[in-house]
Amino acid sequence: MKDFLKISEFAALSGISRKLLIFYDNHGILQPSKIDPENGYRYYSYRQIDTASVIVSFREAGMSLESIRDYIGTRSPQKLLEQLERQEESLEQQIQKLQKIRSMVASRMEQTKHGLQVDAEKISVELRPEENLFLGPELPDDYKLSGGWNYLPDFYAACASHEIQFGFTVGTMVNYDKLQNHLWSKPSNYYYRLPQNQYPAFYQKPQGYYIVGTEYTDYGHTDTLYRKLFDYVEEHHLKICGNAYEEYLIDEIGEKDPSAYLLQIAIQVVKPLQTDR
Repeated sequence: MKDFLKISEFAALSGISRKLLIFYDNHGILQPSKIDPENGYRYYSYRQIDTASVIVSFREAGMSLESIRDYIGTRSPQKLLEQLERQEESLEQQIQKLQKIRSMVASRMEQTKHGLQVDAEKISVELRPEENLFLGPELPDDYKLSGGWNYLPDFYAACASHEIQFGFTVGTMVNYDKLQNHLWSKPSNYYYRLPQNQYPAFYQKPQGYYIVGTEYTDYGHTDTLYRKLFDYVEEHHLKICGNAYEEYLIDEIGEKDPSAYLLQIAIQVVKPLQTDR
């Protein structure tokens, strides 16, 4: 077996392109074992394949080129352990991040599927489980639907400060007192509905019975559906006992036409004698 490999041969064995090998050489990260003084050809030794594989692994794990160069230049068994421990911690953080993204995607998929299957004309009373909500800062009493966008940056900042993945559907909560006064155009908080067991318990939306209705409408146009729900409450002798939760099952991410957005409102009620299923 020959002692040295041409750069093209080493590239094929190491999985690092010829162009990248030249870049690594110029930046002192992985330099050839020898260079032909006459033609400038680079030659690598077989033992450098292991070094190349470590560099590839470090890069895939997100390690900077500067850190790799520093390690390669002063490597030792102890420094290898220290570096691998740091990379293990970094990988664990990336895994947790990807798991949060996956949960957000799954939530969006579930919500959209439900939106496609729901009967938009039906109002029902449903037993719903406890859910973990992250509530944003309390919205001001002079909140107006037309200016609601102005308060979203504060909500997103709060999410970021608690390391909550962006991308969930933003819901709005209207508290019990405002509902009693028919002030449903004055929501109390924005919220994210979060997957259980992945985030700390923030605000627990109670398990219980909810009157639930849906309607195709643009953002902020909640009045008609609220009036239908309150009429239903009166006709069926129900009693509201908690907050209202508004979410768009289908929104601008999946629908171009704002009039085809699908609003869902759920209001907690006392357990009825007979539920409409």
